[in-house]
This record gives sequence, C-alpha cells and structure tokens, in this order.
Amino acid sequence: MLRIRNARIQSGSFGPRVQKVDTLVLHHTALDLEASLRVLRYRDVSAHYVLATDGVAYRILNDDEVAWHAGISMWRGRKRVNSRSIGVEIVNLDGNRSPYPETQIAALIELCQRIMAENPGIRPGNVVGHADVAPKRKVDPGSKFPWKRLAADGVGLWPRLSSAKRIGSKARIQSLLEQCGYPRPHGFGTKGGSFVMFDDPKSPPAGVAGVVSVGTRDILRAFQLHYQPGSATGVANLTTMRLLEGLAAAQ
Repeated sequence: MLRIRNARIQSGSFGPRVQKVDTLVLHHTALDLEASLRVLRYRDVSAHYVLATDGVAYRILNDDEVAWHAGISMWRGRKRVNSRSIGVEIVNLDGNRSPYPETQIAALIELCQRIMAENPGIRPGNVVGHADVAPKRKVDPGSKFPWKRLAADGVGLWPRLSSAKRIGSKARIQSLLEQCGYPRPHGFGTKGGSFVMFDDPKSPPAGVAGVVSVGTRDILRAFQLHYQPGSATGVANLTTMRLLEGLAAAQ
C-alpha cells in the first residue's frame, strides 16, 4: 500500500496553479533521499513528490501549486511544462546505470494512478520523462526505467509496432515525433542567469549566451530512451520507425 508522508517545501521555489494539469513528468534525483529532500525543499528547485527506494512518497507540494522541476521544456507544442504538470522525483543515483527496485516501482505505479485519478486531464500519452520534454538537456529517468511495465498498468502508453517496411525521411520522423507530443526543433541558452528557449537556434534573441541547438536527432534520442533504450543513438532503425508509427496511432 502506498505510504505518503508530508515534507512541505520550506522555500519559495513554487507558485500558484493557473493552468489545468495535463502532464505528469517523472525524474530521477541523481542524489540520495536525504540530499534530494534537502535540495527540493530548501533550494531553488522543487517537485510535488519524492519517491524513496523503499516506496515511501514524500509530498512536497500540493497539486494546485506549480513546482519548478522541468525547467525549459516543451510538450505537445507548448512550452513551460511546469505550469501544467505534476513532477515526481524518483530516488536513483543514475537511471541509466542503476535499476529501480521493485518496491519503488510498485509504489510509483500506485502514486501515478492516484495522481491521474485526481487530475483527469492527464491522459496516458502525457505521462513522460524529463528527457521527453527537455531533449538533449536531460536524460532522466534513464534507460533502466521500466516504462513498459508502467504502461501495462495504465501509467503511460506503450505502442504496438506498425508494419512499416522502411525508415522514413527526417521530415517524416519529426512529424511523427510531434504527433506523439515531442518538441519541435528549437534552441536554448542563458540570459541574465536563467535558461531561455527559442524557436530558431540560428537566430537567438539578443543577449543569449551558450546557445544549444536541439534538432530531430536529439529529439529522436529522447524518444528512444523511453521506447527503445537499447538503441538510444538518435539514428532511426526499422524498429524505431515501427514504434514511432505505432505510438502516433495510439494518441
């Protein structure tokens, strides 16, 4: 049974909810439990829940408050994912190297089901990882995360393979990615000490430094981390194409 403990935020790193919640974003902390709670409660980032390896969930914010967890991000063509999402931080030092314990995953499924029941705007196709909404910038919850297992319990989508016989063009791949919710190509950088996102990396706004271009290959790699973790290269193979077409059809 899911256990939830109160760990109310002790900083000002949150805001009031204005937009309806329609997205659930899953992260790994890259820190142990004690450090995760310290950072997310007292520093300039936050989340709604921290899920420990023993399956205990620590509630930091209420659903009607905006946590600062996704950063510069985009999903289904809309930027600023924080404003309409719930963020769950899962304690794991590196989800690309360390498996997630069974007790933790069972509790996560129950927690996500509860969040989705309380926020019916979150449909399965909008249960995503940090990497999905922030390609190239983030890779969590990582290749060891059991997305297929969660989808079997209604937390997320897992596609049936299409019958594609060949790999599509770059434009076709990008179109399918966007149908699935993934960002369009864009750029990001820093201005005045903060990250900013913009549509054309070749023409960043004045004063933006450290410009990073995010293209189809980067976005495809985020998709592969989620659905094809053994081939997360950013280069499509036939299985990638079948997964993409299958997921687009399931939206």
